[in-house]
Amino acid sequence: MFSNPIPSSDKLLNVLFEDYAQNHFLKNFKKKYPGVQWMATECSIRADLGRLRMRNNTTQYSAQIDQLKHKGGYWLAKYDFRVAKTKESSKSSGNRCIVFIDDPHDKLSVLLIYSKTDLPKNKDETVYIYDVLDDQYKDVMSFFR
Repeated sequence: MFSNPIPSSDKLLNVLFEDYAQNHFLKNFKKKYPGVQWMATECSIRADLGRLRMRNNTTQYSAQIDQLKHKGGYWLAKYDFRVAKTKESSKSSGNRCIVFIDDPHDKLSVLLIYSKTDLPKNKDETVYIYDVLDDQYKDVMSFFR
């Protein structure tokens, strides 16, 4: 849930999967859930996140997304999703996207996409997220300093 709601707009956000997310995380999902199952899931993620600031969209007020950081027109958030044709809920599946929302430029970037089972055993999820973001996305993290 966003404690600082994204301003409503009639314009969809442009959703991009960053190279790091594709090269280090997305390929695992594509291998684990081949073909149509992953394609449907990715389409659903893009559609949900693209509509995030649309009027009457309740996603940003749900338990499916959590605001991590906010400053000005920029947000860092964690989005829970489920894979198509699975019976788990979005929350219990352990599948997450870390997204950067750039409201002034109508852009949403998926920075990380992972399953909680993929995380190192000796590191807390939040610590892991911020370590990777600080290492791989210095430009994004500079918005929040």
